[in-house]
Amino acid sequence: MKSMNDKNVQAEEIKIAQERMEKFIKANYEGIHNVTFKDKYEIDPMGGIEVFGYYNGDTSNKFDGIYDKANDKIMGHSIDAVSKKECRDKDCDY
Repeated sequence: MKSMNDKNVQAEEIKIAQERMEKFIKANYEGIHNVTFKDKYEIDPMGGIEVFGYYNGDTSNKFDGIYDKANDKIMGHSIDAVSKKECRDKDCDY
Protein backbone atom coordinates (compact mmCIF):
# COMPACT_ATOMS: atom_id res chain seq x y z
CA MET A 1 0.00 0.00 0.00
CA LYS A 2 2.85 2.39 0.73
CA SER A 3 4.14 2.02 -2.83
CA MET A 4 0.75 3.02 -4.28
CA ASN A 5 0.56 6.01 -1.93
CA ASP A 6 4.11 7.05 -2.88
CA LYS A 7 3.17 6.97 -6.58
CA ASN A 8 0.07 9.09 -5.90
CA VAL A 9 2.12 11.62 -3.94
CA GLN A 10 4.77 11.71 -6.68
CA ALA A 11 2.12 12.22 -9.39
CA GLU A 12 0.60 15.10 -7.41
CA GLU A 13 4.02 16.71 -6.92
CA ILE A 14 4.75 16.45 -10.66
CA LYS A 15 1.38 18.04 -11.44
CA ILE A 16 2.19 20.93 -9.07
CA ALA A 17 5.64 21.33 -10.69
CA GLN A 18 4.01 21.51 -14.12
CA GLU A 19 1.42 24.06 -12.97
CA ARG A 20 4.10 26.27 -11.42
CA MET A 21 6.29 25.99 -14.54
CA GLU A 22 3.40 27.00 -16.80
CA LYS A 23 2.64 30.04 -14.62
CA PHE A 24 6.33 30.95 -14.55
CA ILE A 25 6.72 30.78 -18.34
CA LYS A 26 3.55 32.77 -19.05
CA ALA A 27 4.49 35.42 -16.47
CA ASN A 28 8.07 35.89 -17.71
CA TYR A 29 8.00 35.39 -21.48
CA GLU A 30 6.22 37.05 -24.41
CA GLY A 31 3.86 35.24 -26.75
CA ILE A 32 3.36 32.05 -24.75
CA HIS A 33 -0.23 30.98 -25.43
CA ASN A 34 -0.20 27.34 -24.39
CA VAL A 35 2.19 24.92 -22.77
CA THR A 36 2.43 21.16 -23.32
CA PHE A 37 4.38 18.90 -20.97
CA LYS A 38 6.13 15.71 -21.92
CA ASP A 39 5.71 12.58 -19.81
CA LYS A 40 9.42 12.86 -19.01
CA TYR A 41 10.46 14.24 -15.63
CA GLU A 42 13.35 13.84 -13.21
CA ILE A 43 13.41 14.06 -9.43
CA ASP A 44 16.76 14.93 -7.92
CA PRO A 45 17.97 13.70 -4.50
CA MET A 46 17.24 17.11 -2.95
CA GLY A 47 13.60 16.89 -4.04
CA GLY A 48 13.71 19.19 -7.05
CA ILE A 49 11.44 18.14 -9.90
CA GLU A 50 12.59 18.83 -13.46
CA VAL A 51 9.83 18.99 -16.05
CA PHE A 52 10.12 19.16 -19.83
CA GLY A 53 7.83 20.40 -22.56
CA TYR A 54 7.17 22.78 -25.42
CA TYR A 55 4.98 25.82 -26.02
CA ASN A 56 2.48 27.13 -28.58
CA GLY A 57 2.01 23.67 -30.10
CA ASP A 58 5.45 23.65 -31.71
CA THR A 59 7.68 20.79 -30.53
CA SER A 60 10.78 22.79 -31.51
CA ASN A 61 9.87 25.44 -28.86
CA LYS A 62 11.33 23.37 -26.03
CA PHE A 63 11.73 24.28 -22.38
CA ASP A 64 12.67 22.65 -19.13
CA GLY A 65 12.65 23.83 -15.56
CA ILE A 66 13.40 22.68 -12.04
CA TYR A 67 10.69 23.16 -9.44
CA ASP A 68 11.86 23.48 -5.83
CA LYS A 69 8.93 22.19 -3.81
CA ALA A 70 10.44 23.34 -0.49
CA ASN A 71 10.36 26.96 -1.68
CA ASP A 72 7.44 26.54 -4.12
CA LYS A 73 9.26 28.16 -7.02
CA ILE A 74 11.12 27.53 -10.25
CA MET A 75 14.84 27.53 -9.48
CA GLY A 76 16.37 27.03 -12.90
CA HIS A 77 15.05 26.86 -16.42
CA SER A 78 15.94 26.83 -20.09
CA ILE A 79 13.68 28.24 -22.80
CA ASP A 80 14.19 29.80 -26.20
CA ALA A 81 11.74 32.69 -25.93
CA VAL A 82 11.81 36.47 -25.51
CA SER A 83 11.64 37.70 -21.92
CA LYS A 84 9.05 40.32 -21.09
CA LYS A 85 10.76 43.69 -20.64
CA GLU A 86 9.82 43.95 -16.98
CA CYS A 87 11.18 40.43 -16.30
CA ARG A 88 14.65 40.76 -17.85
CA ASP A 89 16.56 41.81 -14.72
CA LYS A 90 14.75 39.48 -12.35
CA ASP A 91 11.98 36.92 -12.61
CA CYS A 92 8.47 38.33 -12.45
CA ASP A 93 6.05 37.06 -9.83
CA TYR A 94 3.95 34.11 -10.80
